[in-house]
Amino acid sequence: MKYQLNHREVTYALSEALDYVGIDDTMHGKRVGYMSAEVAKRLGWDSERIDRIILMGMLHDCGVSSTDVHHHLVTELDWDNSQVHCLRGASLLSKVPFYTDYAEVILYHHTHWNQLPDSLPKEVKEEANLIYLTDRVDALRVQLGSTTLHDKANVRTTIQKYISEMFSEELTAAFVAAAEADSFWYYLEAESLEGYYEDWIRQSEPMAIDFSELKSIAMMFADVVDAKSPFTSKHTYGVASLARYLAELYGLSEAQQECIELSAFFHDLGKLRVADAILHKAGPLDEEERAQMNRHGFDSNVILRKIKGFHEIAKIAAMHHETLDAKGYPYHLGGDQIPIEARILSVADIFQALVQDRPYRIGLHAEEAQTILNAMSNDLKLDSAIVNIVAQNLGISYTKAMYAE
Repeated sequence: MKYQLNHREVTYALSEALDYVGIDDTMHGKRVGYMSAEVAKRLGWDSERIDRIILMGMLHDCGVSSTDVHHHLVTELDWDNSQVHCLRGASLLSKVPFYTDYAEVILYHHTHWNQLPDSLPKEVKEEANLIYLTDRVDALRVQLGSTTLHDKANVRTTIQKYISEMFSEELTAAFVAAAEADSFWYYLEAESLEGYYEDWIRQSEPMAIDFSELKSIAMMFADVVDAKSPFTSKHTYGVASLARYLAELYGLSEAQQECIELSAFFHDLGKLRVADAILHKAGPLDEEERAQMNRHGFDSNVILRKIKGFHEIAKIAAMHHETLDAKGYPYHLGGDQIPIEARILSVADIFQALVQDRPYRIGLHAEEAQTILNAMSNDLKLDSAIVNIVAQNLGISYTKAMYAE
């Protein structure tokens, strides 16, 4: 099946998931993309290269899933383990046809200018260092608490101290020139920045994307989510594999099967906004922690609905914790209000979580997990027809849930 999607719009929307890791600041990647583009214009780069630097700017922190790591990134100009997320980000991007060409730049986006390998092409050096420069500018804004134009001058002064060591002299000069305009800083404000990107997205037409290409993007973001916690590695892959299998057995169309598989890969995007301490907590969550956890389906919906053509995917992903008795979350829907795709996703999500090892217990045997599904079906939490399909195909369902490449 072909999907008519605007590549810029898809990247912009999904970059919000990456910025959710900052919890209280969800515009970092977009600011880096914007600033990089404005500096690139000063340097006379062509429009295709400017588009490329915007996209790379938005995706540059795809290797960051931890709120603790994000804290380092925005509170320190430079730190010892900064290369870890660069390596991971490059690895993730290299697996996605749309983003493969960005991998090398992201690999080096925290490497000092005077330490970049001589073997790198000139364009790669410039693009990696430009993202590094604007990324550190945004971090300095946080560190210096810069809210006035005078404070912005302090940012420029600080950056200039590291010319030829951390940053290219040419790139720094272009940044300083671009940053002289008050409007350069005004565009970093949320409302102005959103307008900037709306104009940029409108300049691009939708294109036909194969399911396999779209799935590769979904899998990349699933990797980002699953890396959030070492205890849930490959959770999303297992859910997607089992959900697609159950959808096929239920008799859903090929289009519905694709929709549910994509929804499964995206269903936990909102968890990137949940603090590490909450996700890693072995004991029960308190009321405030539970409230933060329970909104992750809603946040997944907020991100995905920004992509034209993703309405159904967003809806299904958002409902994976709804229950037939209307006591689920975040919408408290019940009965026929929950579409069959979301009911399937819910069963797949719960079964996979039960059979997977977690910090507070080892994974359950398939039969033990099935007993729990049966009880939840009897209590009107889960759809009995789907639970019965799992029971009738328990061995394969277990294999799908445990996902092995």
